[in-house]
Amino acid sequence: MRFPQSSNMRLASYTSVLLAARAVVSQPTGGHSDAVSLNIPKTASGASIEHDPSFASFSFEPAFWVEFFGNSSSPNQLAFNLLNRIVDHGGQPTIRPGGITMDSMIFDPAGADPVRTTNPKGGVYRTTVGPAYYESWSNFPEGTKFVSTLNFGNNSLDIARDMAVASVKYASNDSISFFELGNEPTNYPSSRWKNSTAAYVQQWKNWTNQIDAAVNRTLGNDSAAEFGSERWWASSATTDKSGLEVRPAALIPAGINSDDQVADYSIHSYPFSTCDPARAVLATTQNILNQTELARYADEEIYPSAKAALDAGNRWIIGEFNSISCSGNPNVSDTFAQALWVIQSELIYAARNASAVYLHQGAALVFQSSQQVNSAGQDGSPGYSTYDMFYPRNSEKRGPARVLPSFSSQLFMAEAFAIQDTRIRQIETPSGVDKDYFAAYAFYVKNKLNKLAIINSKPYYANSTSDFTVTLDISKYGHSKKGTRAWLKRLTAPHVDEGSANKTTFAGQSFPQGNATGDLDVESVGRDGIIKVRGSEAVLVFFDKRDANMNAC
Repeated sequence: MRFPQSSNMRLASYTSVLLAARAVVSQPTGGHSDAVSLNIPKTASGASIEHDPSFASFSFEPAFWVEFFGNSSSPNQLAFNLLNRIVDHGGQPTIRPGGITMDSMIFDPAGADPVRTTNPKGGVYRTTVGPAYYESWSNFPEGTKFVSTLNFGNNSLDIARDMAVASVKYASNDSISFFELGNEPTNYPSSRWKNSTAAYVQQWKNWTNQIDAAVNRTLGNDSAAEFGSERWWASSATTDKSGLEVRPAALIPAGINSDDQVADYSIHSYPFSTCDPARAVLATTQNILNQTELARYADEEIYPSAKAALDAGNRWIIGEFNSISCSGNPNVSDTFAQALWVIQSELIYAARNASAVYLHQGAALVFQSSQQVNSAGQDGSPGYSTYDMFYPRNSEKRGPARVLPSFSSQLFMAEAFAIQDTRIRQIETPSGVDKDYFAAYAFYVKNKLNKLAIINSKPYYANSTSDFTVTLDISKYGHSKKGTRAWLKRLTAPHVDEGSANKTTFAGQSFPQGNATGDLDVESVGRDGIIKVRGSEAVLVFFDKRDANMNAC
């Protein structure tokens, strides 16, 4: 979850560029003097792999499981309202109960709900779970799949094996899709493997083989065969240069998958950080919304390992990510800017053939850094991460339980990938439009243009001298006998630094408690094909009216 130092150095050189305010300038076309045309390929040739409705998934820090989700008999209604809305809008997220605290978890067969062992300042030493933890997974929307995450940090095969066996024994049938052994081994003590990739691979393979054997005995032959042998995430590494090289580019030639166990290669992504003051100063709204820098980070820090996985014939995923490591930055990641960042980042990785992305949710972990911006409450209670899409409980640190503006971006993404086997490609930014703060993506279903996502991330504040609107001409695309070329749903807020979910809308509706408030507003794009997107807005354009209405709530 730490921000890579090499990227931090590059970011410093970008600071003057990233902080500069540049207005969007449009070029005239047709009858609208300020409109620019998008050049959208009409077929999917050259687009991404096929994506499914589980593309936008979630990771939750397991030490705070009860705070987020309650238990099997008393679920947290706010959390499940939000998840149900995502499903209603076409999403089907997989849940990874993972993060740093999974590496100090243990299973106690006599235990009940997860219990944290902490110090008075909220530092988590251990999380103990009983059968009720796995049984609570049945509260999730029907069809939800899970990643069974295992403790590798305590270096005890018995602990890891017992967790795996308990998960298949007590979770609902067929709810587990994958196993993951350890979180971010790049941050383990260097004495563990003495920075040897081969030593890590040897232990990982030894443990996963023994865990597989125990799980198969628990499942029985038929269920084990149905589960399959390719059930593991491999790597789960950060992009940190820590001395231990366990990213996919190193693990694959080292033979990590010689027994055909790997389903996905997982990489963690945090392009910004508040783990220390030097990096915190860069975690600004202007910087996190810079499309050029986000793409550079993805291409330089993430994609080499992603390509190694693809070249080996495997899937790759972002197994954990968010905007700003060490729990976000107040007044940045808890505002509408985070909603725009989520869409930008998830589409960047979708276009680069990630099979899924797992947006992390949690609370400040006080052992993570002695210099970090965020902390737990003064009484040691959770200080929920400001990059969360909601605060699940009333807390001393964050105030009342509530939804944050970024939640609506999940509905945007759910509808974007609601149709099975959707492919995506980024569209070239038109001449005259600010490439640093504009991105457009085309979506294809059965080789036909189906949707268009447009993000104008130029920060628009109450005191901005321009609203930075981009006017686009899509008159070459879409059709209707009644003169309507397309339909769109707009994600917007009064300003980029808006902190209230009540004032953040998707298609005219807000979701302050997870239920829709306000009338649905599906806008029609007329025969002229003109779309206007203000600074700090995103729109999802549908070329089939049935798709625009299929997820109406």
